Amino acid sequence: MIESKGWDWEKAEKDIWLDPAEESYYFCEKWKKQGRKSVLDLGCGLGRHSVLFAKNGFKVTAADISEYAVKKIREVERAEKVIITNRLCDMTNMPFRENAFDCIFSYLSISHTDTEGFSKILSKLKEILKPGGEMYITLCSKETWSFKDANFPKIDENTIIKQEEGPENGVPHFFVDLEDIKRLFEPDFELINVRHIDNCISKGIIQNNKHYHIYARVKKEQSPPLDYSDVIGKTVSGIIDRPLGIFHPRISTLYYSVNYGYVEGIMGGDGAEQDIYYLGEDKPVAKFSGKVIAVVHRFNDVEDKWIVAKDGCQFTKEEIENAVEFQEKFFDSEVIMP
Repeated sequence: MIESKGWDWEKAEKDIWLDPAEESYYFCEKWKKQGRKSVLDLGCGLGRHSVLFAKNGFKVTAADISEYAVKKIREVERAEKVIITNRLCDMTNMPFRENAFDCIFSYLSISHTDTEGFSKILSKLKEILKPGGEMYITLCSKETWSFKDANFPKIDENTIIKQEEGPENGVPHFFVDLEDIKRLFEPDFELINVRHIDNCISKGIIQNNKHYHIYARVKKEQSPPLDYSDVIGKTVSGIIDRPLGIFHPRISTLYYSVNYGYVEGIMGGDGAEQDIYYLGEDKPVAKFSGKVIAVVHRFNDVEDKWIVAKDGCQFTKEEIENAVEFQEKFFDSEVIMP
């Protein structure tokens, strides 16, 4: 599999990549009417679609391999006053859990890999979509000029490396035809609608630039309910490294309204010690000890957060949700308790 490479956004005409594509308005409205809540904007670029979905009430995760893009989307997030979870990641190695998203939107980005890479991405998309989840993606067509006529190096039967001035120089591009789509997507996805579109005039220039626009629904069984019986009820102790009353070391607007720390000697999903929210103490503390009464399961992250209560304290699910909202509002999460 070829090494992934993102766009060089500093060479891009940024204005044209700030307006949402017309299809995004349709799926924003459609998925909202269907009651879907969480969306992954995969290959988010400068965040044009992430902002649209966030303004329409979706819990949005924006993912891109470009550090420049992720930095810019954070600026846009603040300017537009929306909440977007940002992830700097490679599409072939996404840090998302099983059943993380209701829907996935990936526009003019998911093709930036080779044949092996796309198969790996598609397998991951099946995993991270919830049962019945939907996605809208675009793939490069083998009928477009850059595959048929240009003399770009081919690294497999479906993939070229763009070699031209601009942000895509050196970026791999994966191309398909209809038979490729059927072979790749079936039987794991229901192909609801596949369109073959030629962007034949762009910015007044005649060109042959074709893409497949694919609207699909994942086909998989419901997973069993999450079970934290081995965690809930356990007495744990550890360190409070972000005490009540401080601000996040990197996010100046994130104020810790509860004590937040980690359990010594127990590793979490991110490879570091297990993070906890410590409830029942109304002043900053340096250490904690108490019982795990609930777990915050983050769908669009790799680590759960444990809720630890001070001895003698009890909390309802609603009280826990309110206590951790200051940080969990940035994630698609659920409080799980007996």
